[in-house]
Amino acid sequence: MYKPYYNGSIKEINLENKLLNTRIEGKISPATLVNKLLSFAQLKGSGLAIWKLPQDNTVHILTDMDGGTVIEEVELDNLQSGFILAPFQAGNQKNLHFKADIKGKFELNNLSEAEKEEVVIDWESLSESLENEIIKTTREPNIQVNLKEFPTLTSTSKQDYINNVEEGISAIKREEVFKIVPSKIKVVPNKEEINYAATYLKACERYKDAFVSLTFSPQSGLWLGASPEILIETHKNNYFKTVALAGTQVKTENNVAHTAWTQKEIEEQAYVSRYIINCFKKIRLREYEEIGPKTIQAGNLLHLKTTYKVDIKALNFPELASVMLKLLHPTSAVCGMPKTPSLEFLNKNEKHERSYFSGFLGPVQMYEKSQIYVNLRCCQFTANTIVFYAGAGITEDSEPENEWLETEMKCKVLGDIISYS
Repeated sequence: MYKPYYNGSIKEINLENKLLNTRIEGKISPATLVNKLLSFAQLKGSGLAIWKLPQDNTVHILTDMDGGTVIEEVELDNLQSGFILAPFQAGNQKNLHFKADIKGKFELNNLSEAEKEEVVIDWESLSESLENEIIKTTREPNIQVNLKEFPTLTSTSKQDYINNVEEGISAIKREEVFKIVPSKIKVVPNKEEINYAATYLKACERYKDAFVSLTFSPQSGLWLGASPEILIETHKNNYFKTVALAGTQVKTENNVAHTAWTQKEIEEQAYVSRYIINCFKKIRLREYEEIGPKTIQAGNLLHLKTTYKVDIKALNFPELASVMLKLLHPTSAVCGMPKTPSLEFLNKNEKHERSYFSGFLGPVQMYEKSQIYVNLRCCQFTANTIVFYAGAGITEDSEPENEWLETEMKCKVLGDIISYS
């Protein structure tokens, strides 16, 4: 079992006494509940996943009392019901599976009033003693969350990022790669106490078309995300689905359906679609439905999206999701194409670790479905910083300055909604 990480730089206090001193009877607000769950997970060294699916007001709760299990290979068919969190590449960060020791959900009937309204939690898996500890005897934290410090972590400079973009364009012109996706980090001091629940609920309100998640474990730390891109969706013995998502521009007052795309953006999205089709070819799968490309909105950004759907039952291919997950990740939308030289380029030129950014996460074997998303539009909270991650797809026609501006827009997706107590 993992143990909670207590940072030596934070004033020593009796955290348990600090948190376990207030009783709450009856209904509870979503904001209070989320903060209580986070406090509870830290006290117990538990793994916690809170999420909502796109176009859905149901918020799901899952807690692994053992902090999560490290798994070498993600075999969806062999995993018990739970939640998966996987990094961009295996290294210091590991694939984590949270089993459903505690499982519940509640409805956000009015997202704009989510911090105030009262909800009733539908606990599907929770002992009476734990419910009492979480709801009735654990109060919201009023201290900085106990997380690891990264004192030497610094933002990617604009010049470093532009240099990587220019080197990527050169590599494309040398025909070493067709597309490359350099990323950056933006490190902001975390000097005030963040209201994590208010921030999460604000993300749910603003990004209704996204997979909005808040995850914590002693090993992975605390992450917030609002991803527009599903990597894999599969329904037991029914269907498999994946998408090609690429191209980015800011939403204007014009109708989304009338959005105009440049040749560079169309080409970028076509590479992602081609990558998926090539993965199908590797397993000799020819029977699939292709829907798109079409313009979709994710917050204040627009993207091109093509959906691919396979009838698992008709093909008698129940293990398709596990096979495709290994072939797809990391996709050309977050890495480049072809995969191997693109990874070599990124490992050589990026000075930061991507950690769980551009990895994947989501519920597995829940209600006979697995819904796994690429971890985009995300940030990590540490004891002393907030670390935002963003990348941009580079083709031969890319303009380095524009690519930098695109990553700045993507960092603002969460940066603009972080709330303080």
